[in-house]
Amino acid sequence: MVALNPAPLITDVHPFLEIGLGLVMILLCMLIHSLGMYQVMHRFEIHWWRFARENRELRRQIYFFYLVILILLTHLTEIFSLALILYFMQAIPDLRTAFYLAGETYTSLGNGDVLLPLGWRQLAMFITMSGLLTFGWTTGVLANIVGKTYDAQFASVRDKPSSTAPSSGNSEGSIED
Repeated sequence: MVALNPAPLITDVHPFLEIGLGLVMILLCMLIHSLGMYQVMHRFEIHWWRFARENRELRRQIYFFYLVILILLTHLTEIFSLALILYFMQAIPDLRTAFYLAGETYTSLGNGDVLLPLGWRQLAMFITMSGLLTFGWTTGVLANIVGKTYDAQFASVRDKPSSTAPSSGNSEGSIED
């Protein structure tokens, strides 16, 4: 049986080094996330008008699914980069455990079955902060995409004058004094 938390190679880390490394981790996640969200928004802004004009709902949904896949790949890239930092800084001795720990902490899942060693525990806080920031950012991007899509999809319905709209004067069946 393999221990989930083998002893790290570097145990005594100065707290300022740990905080500095945590800030670097957050900045790296923000950089990766900004590049990913730029790609998603750029692709959406270039292509969404074609899908908004078409009456093919399935094609629109496939394109939206493609954008969601790009977002998921962005998050996985961030988790993998955090895992590489944990692995190369020798906080976690194997890459599989580092990826699991980074993913668990980044998503705030918090199973607690794998923990960072005592000298590295502050990094978990920074990994969680980067996950919270990027998931909030992703939510904003998705809300923007869905809002623009629905605005374009239903613009013809909103802008078209309705023939069944009630007139401003008295209509039949109204009660007059």
